[in-house]
Amino acid sequence: MNKDFHHFPVTHIGVTRPQKGIALLTALLVVALATIIAVNITERQQYDIRRMENILFNQQAYYYALGGEAWAVSILTTDSKSSSHKKTDNLFEDWAQPLPPTPIEGGMIAGKIDDLQGRFNLNNLYIKDRSDAAALKYLKEQQKVFERLLVVLKIDPRISMTVIDWLDADGDASFPDGAEDAEYLALTPSYRSANQRMSNISELLLVKGISYEIYLKLKPFVCALPANTTININTAPAEVIAALSSQLDLSMAKNIIEDRTAVISSNKDFLDTTKSYVRDKTRYELEITPLIGVSSQYFQVQATVQIDKINKNLISILQRNSKGEVIVIARNPGAN
Repeated sequence: MNKDFHHFPVTHIGVTRPQKGIALLTALLVVALATIIAVNITERQQYDIRRMENILFNQQAYYYALGGEAWAVSILTTDSKSSSHKKTDNLFEDWAQPLPPTPIEGGMIAGKIDDLQGRFNLNNLYIKDRSDAAALKYLKEQQKVFERLLVVLKIDPRISMTVIDWLDADGDASFPDGAEDAEYLALTPSYRSANQRMSNISELLLVKGISYEIYLKLKPFVCALPANTTININTAPAEVIAALSSQLDLSMAKNIIEDRTAVISSNKDFLDTTKSYVRDKTRYELEITPLIGVSSQYFQVQATVQIDKINKNLISILQRNSKGEVIVIARNPGAN
């Protein structure tokens, strides 16, 4: 054996250092992964907490909005029992005064009541049987009012035919501008005409010829009530007043509104105070008398609630019967 050859014990110096580096790197990766998981869990928890808060705030806001609805029921019930009511509903009464933004726990609430009989009732255009002469006569009268309202609002009056076809009980399209199932079934997606009274004016968006722009123009001046109604001339805006007669225009109607500084207690009072605006007083009286009234049964209450960052809007339709009892006949949470 060569004495110059020295046998050294085998060591692991060159192996242990890379292993220690790998172990350190693994440890760092584990810590980083654990940190990422912890952050994600924390963020998810925060999202869950915020989501739960939003759900609770949303529910709380809805109940406050129901409280606004109850306020409207109460004030309309009280109004019907008031000695000053005198069988009229007008804009001088307490119900017509809006509830200003009022602080509540965590936010605010506001509300207002509108007389729906100050608007044109689209369901006055519904006809079940065209062989009924009285019903057909009523339909023709109401159609003329609706067409005049469309003209006042600068909307093509021919859409009155498509609205009538949407409502009437038969499947025959009116000539030349009507529309029934054949037109709607050809659309994508397809659907059928309602052939019954509207439950909500938003149905107008389904009617041929009515765009969203037209719908927005009509929205403040129309309603969809479950029975035929007259126009309350104590609360109707100028646009609706102008539609009541072929002898009125918007300028005349605005003057009538400006002169409406006191309660109109009867149809005769209204005719007496407005005949000076028209030429043919006899025709005017015959035309307008069946269309108008001075009291109302149907009202809309809008309650707006803000809690934290949650905004809640509730629109309810109320009916007040001859006994002064007020019931909710429709409720639309989240409506605009």
